[in-house]
Amino acid sequence: MSSFTKLSALAACGTLLLAGATVLPAYAEAAPVTLNLRYAGVESQVQVSGVDTVAGAIAQLNLAVDADDRVTPGLDAALTDRMALVVDVVSTKTTTKKVTLKYTTVKTPSKKLYKGDSKVVTKGRNGKATRTYLTTTVNGVSSTEVVKEKVTKKVINKKVLVGSNDKRKLNLARLAKWNKIAKCESGGRWHINTGNGYYGGLQFNLATWRSVKGQHFAKYPHKASKAEQITVANRLYAKRGFKPWSCRRVL
Repeated sequence: MSSFTKLSALAACGTLLLAGATVLPAYAEAAPVTLNLRYAGVESQVQVSGVDTVAGAIAQLNLAVDADDRVTPGLDAALTDRMALVVDVVSTKTTTKKVTLKYTTVKTPSKKLYKGDSKVVTKGRNGKATRTYLTTTVNGVSSTEVVKEKVTKKVINKKVLVGSNDKRKLNLARLAKWNKIAKCESGGRWHINTGNGYYGGLQFNLATWRSVKGQHFAKYPHKASKAEQITVANRLYAKRGFKPWSCRRVL
């Protein structure tokens, strides 16, 4: 057999002979590749052979992977031994729901009002909306976010003026008459509290004291000064005169 014939025969058998070299079969399989796999959050070590891309490894391992799932590295990435292959299993769900949009209260300081007082200038009104939610589940853990909102009834926030004026003006009009009434009502003792539900020189009860903002000066009438009690009495006088006091007879 000629040299040419021998070479042809060797080639036909898939064998290549080199001087001083080992004879290797051309069809010998590549060594298996070990992968550090994390699929759906579960870690394991696997082997594949005869494939050279991530896509091929996934197919050989019969891993369920769809378009929503996240594969790292990408499907076209070349395999290397001991590489990390991560497949996060992802699913999404869209839902629509009608919701109430609650109004907020916006407070604005006002020097026109005393501290402790407030005034509503705009009443609050809740609104309504239709929201679309997207729920994304990654390896069994879900999170939800609003992806669309259509307001069907506009929210109107409540607007309130809050008093910031701490300079309270005193009104000592009718001083002599208030002194006479106080002498009759309490013996002229402006800080008296006998426990009968009436307080101070002019014997206010709490409901009446509060009805004319006596709390501007003190929580209880007998805790306010004489001038402050008279100021509050003049506020009540502007509404009802001396009628609330039985001791008006001494005037």
